[in-house]
Amino acid sequence: MDSEIANQIEMIELTLVKDSVLGFDPAILFVLDDVEIGQREIENLKSKLGTDVFTYLFNIANSAFHGSLRMGPVKHFFDVVNRLGTQYTKVLILLFAMHRLAKGNHDAEIIYAKSFSASVIGRIMARGFGFRDDGARQVELACLLANVGALMMTVYRSRYSAAYYIASDEFIEQNHPYLTERIMRRFLLPEYLYEMVLTNCFVLNRMGIGLPAVVKLAISAVDWSFRTLNNKLVFRSPDTSSDDIFAPSLAAIIKEQFAAAGLTKYLVILPETDQAPQKMD
Repeated sequence: MDSEIANQIEMIELTLVKDSVLGFDPAILFVLDDVEIGQREIENLKSKLGTDVFTYLFNIANSAFHGSLRMGPVKHFFDVVNRLGTQYTKVLILLFAMHRLAKGNHDAEIIYAKSFSASVIGRIMARGFGFRDDGARQVELACLLANVGALMMTVYRSRYSAAYYIASDEFIEQNHPYLTERIMRRFLLPEYLYEMVLTNCFVLNRMGIGLPAVVKLAISAVDWSFRTLNNKLVFRSPDTSSDDIFAPSLAAIIKEQFAAAGLTKYLVILPETDQAPQKMD
């Protein structure tokens, strides 16, 4: 990468991670990494993040997808962080902040919706391939984070009129992984994410598919669905009923997860016997 492109990527990063732009002090994300931090300190972060961020995290943590049926509802921010995990909470906060900054920009919203969709599908895929829950959670986090660089570049372009000449479509396509890597380093995200997010090939383990390959499969599946089915994640399921709150179907759990993230309009669940139309409304 030449120095001019590197400087442009750094400028985008430094512009968007200012507390005056994010709406909160990004140092909050480092506080969550403190293994000695107590419940009171974590609860105090809630007011610093803002009501909308907390409500978003609270809804996600209380979804069946993250274990609310088995473990019960969460009532405090401390419980939210414990339920979701520190790293997942940090990435959700960052993505939500970027999405909020976009102020309805269509391109940014699609990137956000695709990232969230891939995180849900990736976790399901990982379990389907036989990985344990910790591996599935790693895939979920990697899928959520993989396009944060593209999201930030798109947000930057939408907020600053002169930025289009810097963050063109071609520039974003070619350089967003570099910004994603910078964000991972800035916010001290786990080392395993570097391979899972930045690997540019299909990874196999000794006896089968590797977690980085599951990430690529999930992202590719979502890309295909959004590209061919009018920017929606579309799948068929044998049971879409959510009537049984104690044993909801997988489709009902996914539907609830998208609702918690405010992304219901990007999800279509078809009955088992239906085929997806060539174009979705």
